[in-house]
Amino acid sequence: MEFSIFLSHMSIDPPSSQDNMLFENKLTEAKVADACGFECIWVPEHHLIHFMQAPSGLLLCVHYGNHVSCPIGQMVNLLVYRHPLIVAGEIALADRLLGGRLQLGVGRGAYEYEFRRLEIPWEKANDKFLECLDVIEKIWSREDGGIDYAGDSFRFESTYVWPRPVQKPCPTIWFAAMTPPSIEFAAAKGYHVANWPFLRPMSFVEDIAEKFHICREELEIPRGGQKLAVMRPVYVAETEAKARECLETMLTNHRISQKIRAPGVQSDSRGYVSPEALEQEPSLDEAFERMIAGTPEQCLEKLQRYADLGVDHFITWFDFGMGHQQTVDSMQMFAETVMEPFRREAGLIRASA
Repeated sequence: MEFSIFLSHMSIDPPSSQDNMLFENKLTEAKVADACGFECIWVPEHHLIHFMQAPSGLLLCVHYGNHVSCPIGQMVNLLVYRHPLIVAGEIALADRLLGGRLQLGVGRGAYEYEFRRLEIPWEKANDKFLECLDVIEKIWSREDGGIDYAGDSFRFESTYVWPRPVQKPCPTIWFAAMTPPSIEFAAAKGYHVANWPFLRPMSFVEDIAEKFHICREELEIPRGGQKLAVMRPVYVAETEAKARECLETMLTNHRISQKIRAPGVQSDSRGYVSPEALEQEPSLDEAFERMIAGTPEQCLEKLQRYADLGVDHFITWFDFGMGHQQTVDSMQMFAETVMEPFRREAGLIRASA
């Protein structure tokens, strides 16, 4: 199982002068992640909200990529917000500037809040997203000439996009699929699939893993040839009591995240959504069980469940609201006491490493 890290750029507290350090802190965390041996660094794209301040994932990829040596990816590129001819060129340029290290997550988008303000009909978003993806894949699959296109959302005459990606035909594509039906759809198309179950129970992960691998086997793709990625919040500490100190923060994050996804979400005039309790939300004990949280031994035991389900790529999420230094300390402890032993046990690290 591979290990990567998601730098969420989240801010769960009301807007303040502390926000000025967000990007400096993320750069430090990217450097730490690279030094710790994570196999990829992922950044998001979101707009107009205080909670997640990353309006250009590709710009962040290039910025952090100038300071790290590992692959770096966008999870996800919100294709529907721009014309696919523009998107194809932006992605190719980022791959060029990163020397072929770009990974590409794609998705419809999750926040109806954004769609309403950008005047994009939410009910048509999925069809438009799939058409965008079709356009950029057709562009990259043809090197000897331009393509013309006649779809429901986009129509254009023969067009060739410059520059071209370093990776051929394009950077590795991960399809963000959040529900079992979307998992089946993406897996049946042969895409690598990424899912983040938030604080849903482990039974949800079991369901999506089963559906993914059934589709993969029907395509006769060997294990690892088509990958399943799962993202969970992570917090590791010397003792369980110390690890549990993150739970109130995690629940605050969960409340904001779920409220933004709901129709008709209310925010203040600066796009801040307050974390009132949800009608149905996990208890602190349930949150602890569903996170990769606890002592190194507890985290290793929890991770083994994902490996047993056939999860190929585990995306760690540390920056859900704890202080910057706490986040860095947890990253480093996870790398030293969880990730490295897990890899060694799996035979992925030579004895001399």
